[in-house]
Amino acid sequence: MRNLIIVIGIASILFALYAVFKGQKFIDALGGIVIGVSLIGVVLIEQNKNKKKNE
Repeated sequence: MRNLIIVIGIASILFALYAVFKGQKFIDALGGIVIGVSLIGVVLIEQNKNKKKNE
């Protein structure tokens, strides 16, 4: 499940950047980038919490 969320986050960032290169304004694509970074960040934070809990 963790890998799926990371893939969705990366896809969100890539599609937002692709939209910018196709001529869309950056501010319009910013939401996709923020969502992608947030998804990846949450997964990494939870992973670090689980590692500390298991030590």
